[in-house]
Amino acid sequence: MRAHVRDLFLRGLGLVFLVAFISLGRQVSVLYGAKGLLPACEFVGATSWTSAPSLFRLACDDRVLHAGIWLGSFLSALLVLGIAPRACVAGLWALYASYVTVGQDFLSFQWDNLLLESGFFALFVAPGGLRLRGAPPPHPAGVFLMLWLLVRLHVESGLAKLLLGDPTWRDLTAMSTYYETAPLPTWLGWWAHQMPMWAHKACGAFTYVVELVLPLAAFGPRALRVPAFLGMAALQAIVIATANYGFFNYLSLLLCLWMLDDAHLARLGWRAEPAPERVPRPVVDTTHVAAAVLLVPLTVVPFLPFLHPPDALSRALIPVRRVLDTARTINAYHLFASMTLVRREVVIEGSDDGAAWRSYEFRWKPGDLRRAPAFVAPHQPRVDFQLWFLLLGHRHGERYFDTLLVRLLTEPAAVASLFADDPFPTTPPHELRVAFYRYRFTDRAGRTAAGAWWTREFEGYSRVLDREALAPRK
Repeated sequence: MRAHVRDLFLRGLGLVFLVAFISLGRQVSVLYGAKGLLPACEFVGATSWTSAPSLFRLACDDRVLHAGIWLGSFLSALLVLGIAPRACVAGLWALYASYVTVGQDFLSFQWDNLLLESGFFALFVAPGGLRLRGAPPPHPAGVFLMLWLLVRLHVESGLAKLLLGDPTWRDLTAMSTYYETAPLPTWLGWWAHQMPMWAHKACGAFTYVVELVLPLAAFGPRALRVPAFLGMAALQAIVIATANYGFFNYLSLLLCLWMLDDAHLARLGWRAEPAPERVPRPVVDTTHVAAAVLLVPLTVVPFLPFLHPPDALSRALIPVRRVLDTARTINAYHLFASMTLVRREVVIEGSDDGAAWRSYEFRWKPGDLRRAPAFVAPHQPRVDFQLWFLLLGHRHGERYFDTLLVRLLTEPAAVASLFADDPFPTTPPHELRVAFYRYRFTDRAGRTAAGAWWTREFEGYSRVLDREALAPRK
């Protein structure tokens, strides 16, 4: 029986939603406001209901964007308190999906997808009354769907590493560059990077075991579930300690609870009133079973391209995949399937005279060589995180980044919250340029000698952006 597991999961899901909304609320103006980097209301006006369904099509301005954050936070708090759980989950799913739809680059991550999918499947285990406490156990089909999501999250990530053929996963050296090239590493990630190669290879092997072997215990003997849970939880704890991925690893850890049952929780010291027996209800039972029968094969569709299915099947599934891509509620998971081996960073510089240049320092992404990589999760600073992708594939231009440069020259107050150090706090600079660097973690000797966490190699400058012309020139 998993009544208490369900209760703990739903309260935890409410907490994750609360963090997600508060984190987004701290950035909603700079990301999506009228003077933001990717204005949401402009996006709504340029797209249709069918291509981008969102509640913000009913009304959209900066006040509505902020009001949605407050509403999402309120519903999240109600879910944490166990009040009207199914209604709260439905509202949170619809509201967060509305932000994700208009979120463009900044809400394009697999953890945003996972939060939507977790909320959607939670509808099949959330009780429909006004109180979570004392509700009967969830339907077995709903429990199966939660376990299926947990298994897919891990197994698809493991399979993708094998199927895409990344050589560093083949020879187990992937972790030797992972900590250094994580989008927002922590200072513990610096220490992990110093491990010998045999330890990095052991971590790679452990990742394979967690992703491809341990999840299968969900459908195996009960005695295997606690060791599987501990191994899966350990991987999430390691990731939390060494890098910042917003709420993702906390949500993944929460999903791991479904490996356990109420008896496991009791042995761990969880004290709760016995749950009442679930009363069979033919309509509800039939609906849950039918949903599982439909959803399980549907959840495989997004991952099929990794398996290279026959062309005829791929073409037949195009309409299905288009709908799933639009809804963002049933997804494929392929975490770190291809490793990034080189870390390249941008540094924005401003000048009043074209001779003396001063650097803007973002709050979280690597910049100052002596600033320790910090812990920021479960908050996700979306711009700092997105900048990690800017130079992948040698792409130096993205719309949000071009807008950021323009804002710095014309309306710096609109983006001032992004920077820990603004070299032009009162008057915008006359010119901007972007410097490109390759960043590496220092080793222990370098850290001791220079007090620096990073070293960097200069690779070049972009063209200068002039405040008057607002056009590139050589």
